[in-house]
Amino acid sequence: MIIYLQMLESDEDKSKFEIMYTEYKNLMLYVANQILHDIQDSEDVVHQTFLKVIGILGKIEEPKCHKTRALLVTIVERTAIDLYRKRQNHATVELRDEYICDHFLQAETQIDLAAAIVSLPAKYREVLLLKYDSGLSASEIGQLLSMTEASVRKTIQRAKERLSNILEKGGIAYGHHR
Repeated sequence: MIIYLQMLESDEDKSKFEIMYTEYKNLMLYVANQILHDIQDSEDVVHQTFLKVIGILGKIEEPKCHKTRALLVTIVERTAIDLYRKRQNHATVELRDEYICDHFLQAETQIDLAAAIVSLPAKYREVLLLKYDSGLSASEIGQLLSMTEASVRKTIQRAKERLSNILEKGGIAYGHHR
């Protein structure tokens, strides 16, 4: 809460914010967690909500009333829903990349593929997980890992080749079941 209070100038605003924080933070966390089912993401949403509230603090007349409570719940709900939708968009990336998708569908269990991915060198494992699990593009991966987009694409290609070799050695040859 100290960080928030440092962002405020007047003692009146600090007092108003402190009342709202202590009165509603647990409710806000509960509301966010009901939507996200993830405590860390819910805490982030509450934090973002309080930052938004600081921007409109002058418009809030009474810090402890049903209007303020409704306002905070509405903001936290909308922020949580936005994050939820963003997560869903990343989670719906289709694994239609030719070889990995084929192996994924042919593996007797997902554990075979997971074990093969875990056995990859870290740099290959990272790019594959960022691409297929997180749904990031080559340019986004490049920004995260400080690589060029071309380098990311080449690393993904090499990772898939290495993964193919691991899966074939494990008895899951392309086009054949165990």
